[in-house]
This record gives sequence, structure tokens and C-alpha cells, in this order.
Amino acid sequence: MAAPGEKQAAKSLQDEEEAVTQVYATLGVALVVVVIGVPLWWKTTEVYRASLPYADIGELKGTQVIYKVGVEFVLPVQTQPQDLLDWREQVDQHLDTGTVYSPISPHYDIKVRTTNKEERTVINKQGSMEDLEASLTQLKPPDVGSCTLYLLPKDSSLEAQAYIGRHRTAFVKSSGDVSRDVRISAHLVRSYFVNDERLKTTFTSATGAQHDKENIAKEQMRAFKTNMGYEVTFSLLNPDPSVLDVQWDVEAGTASYLNPFMDRLADVAEFKVFSQVLYYVDLTVRPAREERTTSYYLTPDQLPHTINPVEAKLGSHVSTYPSVHFLVYVPERGHSPLYIHNEDGTESETNAFFSPRWGGMKIVNVASPPKNASLPHTVTLDLLPIMETFLSHLRLLLGVAQLPPDPWIVVEPADNTAITDWEYDHLLRVRTVENVATATATLASLSQLLGEIGNIVINDDIARQVYLAVDAIRKAQLLLATGELTAAFQASKEAILSSEKAFFDPSLLELLYFPEDQKFAIYIPLFLPMSVPVLMSLFQAYRWYKKRQQQEGKTNQEKEKEGIKEAKKEETEEDIDSEAEEKKSPKGKKQSRKER
Repeated sequence: MAAPGEKQAAKSLQDEEEAVTQVYATLGVALVVVVIGVPLWWKTTEVYRASLPYADIGELKGTQVIYKVGVEFVLPVQTQPQDLLDWREQVDQHLDTGTVYSPISPHYDIKVRTTNKEERTVINKQGSMEDLEASLTQLKPPDVGSCTLYLLPKDSSLEAQAYIGRHRTAFVKSSGDVSRDVRISAHLVRSYFVNDERLKTTFTSATGAQHDKENIAKEQMRAFKTNMGYEVTFSLLNPDPSVLDVQWDVEAGTASYLNPFMDRLADVAEFKVFSQVLYYVDLTVRPAREERTTSYYLTPDQLPHTINPVEAKLGSHVSTYPSVHFLVYVPERGHSPLYIHNEDGTESETNAFFSPRWGGMKIVNVASPPKNASLPHTVTLDLLPIMETFLSHLRLLLGVAQLPPDPWIVVEPADNTAITDWEYDHLLRVRTVENVATATATLASLSQLLGEIGNIVINDDIARQVYLAVDAIRKAQLLLATGELTAAFQASKEAILSSEKAFFDPSLLELLYFPEDQKFAIYIPLFLPMSVPVLMSLFQAYRWYKKRQQQEGKTNQEKEKEGIKEAKKEETEEDIDSEAEEKKSPKGKKQSRKER
């Protein structure tokens, strides 16, 4: 039969083993949770974010856009060498952009030379300026984005000071003063062929920088933003079809007047043309009556109110392209003839008005039916004045330069294509600059958005579009700097298309409205019941460990004390033994006696 002390020791040992087993089990559970559970949860709930070129996008924002323009000045063969040097120096001064830094700056590649034999033969024919420009252009056609200026002698047939043709050529009549001739020539280059100010305002507006609204060009306010295509819809409004049966051959009119213009701009944008006839559609505004002529008129304040009611009935096609609306309104018999008055009260020459970034409307007055005529009376519209008006509106909507008239500069109007070569170059340059600035601003906004909101998914397709946009922007900037305008425009179209695909990707919105507080609201009820027992067990294990450490420390101290006592006891016993041995030995006795 075991003694009570042995039973108590065995029970203590058993409790100790159970405590150790419980601690090891707690540590095992905690280890599984930390090493396996947390990483697995973290990986399965991780938001996939592909890497983006944030540094490259930041560099694009600070990159200066430079566009190269080739300019060639051709002087008469009688020009003295000193005059050629003066021309070169003064042209460099007038076309120099200066040392002030600008985010967009031109680089003029200037050449000054005299006429060759073939050019002198053409100039000496003394034909019309239109024929002269066509012949010189045929001899040496300037490249896209460049221009050539000829200085004509004083006795030339040019009556004005300067003449700008349909192509990329201009003429300046010599005055004998080099400074004056250079100043006029530089003005033609900067204000007409290139139009530096419009390019700067376009670039500044597209980048989203702060600017003065008064300095924004009118072309910017009324023209559409850059798009891959446009839907052009012609609508005939007949408010009273029971009286007038209005007919128009819009297909033939489009083929004759509009198609040459759209074909010329085929590289700029895609055009889709539609037509429709709407009956019983009124303007919903009451025109005023002019008693003197028994006619009716609309004031400029009434014109905006004529569009809103009609726009709801025009319909729209399913397309990502913006819609351009051109309306032909035939007044009803009770308000005919109907005219549009200008601000000063005079009648509009075209009897039409233009709405920025929307389209235009033209009022066409037709003859009233004869008294004995059967109704409805058939009327066929003449599309020539209608298409001419709408073509001028379309030029404004697309951003073709609309320069103010100058009495001393003759500008040759465009042919049936409705756009000259130098206007086409300017449109390409403006669109390229706008596309580059817009794509850069879009990528900057996207990178800022993705940097601030960390729970948005960035899939590989978005990353690919961003990389394509960055490469296209750099390519467009490089091509602009080398003067390859057409290729630069195509690269800028790719840049803005890729940047907008990335920015408006639907996947960017899936987790946009899933903030961090909602994450805690979902995960806390899931992990809190599981984590509390684990943490309490770890705490109990820690307390057990500390208690065991204290017990071991006390045991070691007691052992040390016992060891010290035993050591002292042994020393005492040794001293007693040595004294006893000394007493037993005879030498010890003799010595003790002597000492006595």
C-alpha cells in the first residue's frame, strides 16, 4: 500500500502532464490558425490588382509636347544674298517661341531660298492666283503639316497684300521693306496655317488645367470633343401635311454636297448619315408678326426654345457616336413666311441658326398653294442652299478653323470638299494635341483613383489598355516632334481609345462601393467567436508557462540553499575530524606541551 505522500506526488505529476498536453494543443491550434488559416483567408479574399506604369504616367504629365512645322520661304531670284540673310534672321526672330517654358510649343523648321527655273516660268505667266497656286503645288507639293510662302514682285497681279490658296501655299506681295514682308509672312504662318493660340488653349483645356474662360477659343466651345465617329441626322419637319406635301431627295443631296467633305475627313472620323420626315411637329413658340411685310419672325431669344420640344421627337440610334442634328422646318400656312432676325433686328441671310455641339436648323419658306389647287399641295425643296448651310454648320461642329476676315488677306474658299488642305492640316494638329492631352489626363485620373481606393480590381485587360495608351501617347508625341502629322494623329486616336477603355471598364465599379467598415461588419461576426477561445487558451498557456517558470526558479533557489548548507556541514565535519586526528597523534601532544 502506497504512502499518502507518494499518492500526492503521483497526482501532481499527472496534473502536470495534462497541463502540458493542453498547452501543446493550444499552441497547435494557434499555429494552424496563424500559419495556415490567416494566409489562406488573406489569399482567398485578396483583390487582384495588375501592375500599372504609375511612374510612366507621371512622366507623361510633365512632358512638353512639341509639334514640328516645316515652313519654306521662296524669294524672287533677284534677291541679294544680304537680303536672304536678313530674311533668315528676322524670320527666326518672329517665329521663335522664346525661352519661357510652355507645356506645348511649336518647332518651326525654316528654309529660305530663291525660286528655281520652273517656278519662275509659272510665276511669269501672270495668270489668276488660283491657277498660279495650283501650278506651283503641282510642281512641288508641300508635305502634310507644312507650308510654302512665295514672295511675289511688286508688279504681280496680286491686288491684296497676301493670298492664301486652297492647298498649303500662300503668297505675299513684296513691299520693298524686308521687315514688313517678314512680319506679314510670319503672321500668315502663326495665325492661319498653324494657329498657335488655339493649339495652346485646346491643350490647356484638355489637360484640365485652370485657365481663363475668356481665353478659350470659340471653336473649342462649339465643336464636339474628339470622337471616333458621328451620327448625322437630317430631319424634315412638316407641321401641316394636310396642306403641303413636302418632298426632298436627301440621298442625292448628301451624295452631291456632303459626301466629298466626309470622304476628305475619312481618316479623322467615321460618319453615319440618316434622314427622317416628321409630321405634325410644331416649334411650340409663337413668332411675332411684322405688319409692314405681313411676315413672321423669330427673335434670337426664342431660338433656344424651338429646339427643346423638337429634340424629344427626333429619336436616337443605338450608338456610342454623338448625334448631329440638322433640321429643315417648313412653316405652317398660318405663320408663313417665317424669318429669323439677328440681334440688330435684320433678317438672317441664311434664315438658319447654329447650336453648339448639337447641330442647326434652317427655316425654308415655300409658296402657298393656289386657291383652287387640290390639297395637299406637293412642293419639292431645293437642297443646294440647305446643304450649303448645314455644311458650314458641320465644319464648325468638327472644329475646322473659322478665322475672322482680314481686308488685306485674300483667302481662297474651299472647293466641293468644303475644306482646304491647310485647314485639314490644322484640324489634324488640333485633334492630335487634344487627343494626347485628353489621354494623358485620363490616365492620370485613373492612376490617382486606383491609388486612393485599394479595393478596386485591376484586371489584366485594364493593365494592357493602360500600357497601350502610354505607348501610343509617347509615339504620338514623337511623331509630332518629327513633323509626321498623319501618323501622329492615328497614334493619338489609339491613345485616347485605349485610355477611355481602361477608365470606363465596368470591372472598376464592382468593389468601388464596398468600404472598409463593411468588411469589418462582415468578418467580425465570423472570426470573433473563433478567435476568442483561441486567444483565451493562449493566455492560459502563457500564465501556465509563467507559473512554471516561477516554480522552477523557486526550486532552483531551494536546491542552491540546500547545497550551501550541505557544503557548510561537510566543512564542519572535516574540521572536527582533523582536530580529532591531531589529538590522537603523539607529536601533537608534545607540541601542545611545549606550547604550554
